[in-house]
Amino acid sequence: MLRNMNVPASVYAFLALGIVVISQSGNIIRLSNAHPVAIAAWRLGLAGLLLLLWYGRRLGELKKLTRREVLLLLLSGVFLAFHFFTWIAAVQHTTVANAAIFFSANPVLVAAASWWFFREKPDLRLILAIVLGLAGVLVIGRNDFSLAPQQLAGDAWALVCALLFTGYFLLGKRLRRVLSTGVYITVIYLTAAGVSFMGFPLLGLSWLDYEARDWLAFALLALGPTLIGHTSFNHALRYVRAGWLSALTLTEPIFAAAVAWLAWSEKVAAAAAAGYLLICASVLLLVTGRSSSD
Repeated sequence: MLRNMNVPASVYAFLALGIVVISQSGNIIRLSNAHPVAIAAWRLGLAGLLLLLWYGRRLGELKKLTRREVLLLLLSGVFLAFHFFTWIAAVQHTTVANAAIFFSANPVLVAAASWWFFREKPDLRLILAIVLGLAGVLVIGRNDFSLAPQQLAGDAWALVCALLFTGYFLLGKRLRRVLSTGVYITVIYLTAAGVSFMGFPLLGLSWLDYEARDWLAFALLALGPTLIGHTSFNHALRYVRAGWLSALTLTEPIFAAAVAWLAWSEKVAAAAAAGYLLICASVLLLVTGRSSSD
């Protein structure tokens, strides 16, 4: 069954929407030529300010946290900031296909770390789903995938991005046990924005001098991949296993590649249909198995 009786159906509906929306972050980033730190800062800052207006009165929840939990909360925001820096740098220095393929290592990392830290032992169904999903990602991107010297920096950034995402995800799993979604995302998005803005004077970045298309990218990233995409994952962390949830990110290349083909002429070979089928098979394995963290 897709839905465990302990998990509200709205969690899965929001998650499905979030996966589709967050998959377009790479394509939206391409609208802007701004520095990766500027893009991350403004997408997080705009999202955080909107959340602060909505959830500001509920921040009293933070008083019940221990000092260690407060530090972990701030660390989660730092991880998120650097996750964005490296993802944006990856997309700007390599193809969308390369970035997606290297970042797709994250389900393996999350599943292994979840087993170590939360005793969420991956069952055979999850392992097979990850293997099928990774195979699908590789098939989809194999024609666009390249280890050209000029793209190696972007490829490396994507791998680092996967490691940072793993840390951010695991911290979220821990903290969502004691914080509501609204308070958690408000604090981590604002923390990540603060870290990002601190880099402006160090890097000599402009605070406001950007073109209209840059501001459009900032706004779209804030409203879509951040407020809907990342929030859907953070919301679901309270209800489902981190490894299961991370494996669902393997579906992103399907939507990213489709729009990249339409918007940037990054064509996908006909053989990529096999990749789509493999990813669909991996998702089918996931949603028909037990996904609850209980």
